[in-house]
Amino acid sequence: MGLVVTGILQQGDIRALETLLKEAGLPLDPIQLISGEDSTEGVARRHIGPGLIMGDGAGHIPGLNTSGPGLSYFRNESLSDRLGDLEIPDSEVENYVEALQAGRKVVAYFAKPDSLAAVEAIFRNSGLAKVKTF
Repeated sequence: MGLVVTGILQQGDIRALETLLKEAGLPLDPIQLISGEDSTEGVARRHIGPGLIMGDGAGHIPGLNTSGPGLSYFRNESLSDRLGDLEIPDSEVENYVEALQAGRKVVAYFAKPDSLAAVEAIFRNSGLAKVKTF
């Protein structure tokens, strides 16, 4: 049984949704809002270099570990990666990516089993489109 409720915000912000969630006694911290600008590229947390392959005590191996401390590599987290974090099936991710590219936003709420039905109803009542649970 899925616990991530999603919906498409056509325009505006999520203040009405937040108000309805508060009135129902539900916390706001499980909300995620994803926009088309959320694809990020940045330096990963590790470096590529000889120590990664051979360990730090590998000794001198010409051409393999003679250069400095290693090179940083970049990681691109695409929109489909962000949506995959929401447990959206691969078969549906492209629909959400298209909505984001059209200027809409995806709203997700990580519900608990006892609040799932209430969250789904609140999403529908706040005007979100394509409300689904994954």
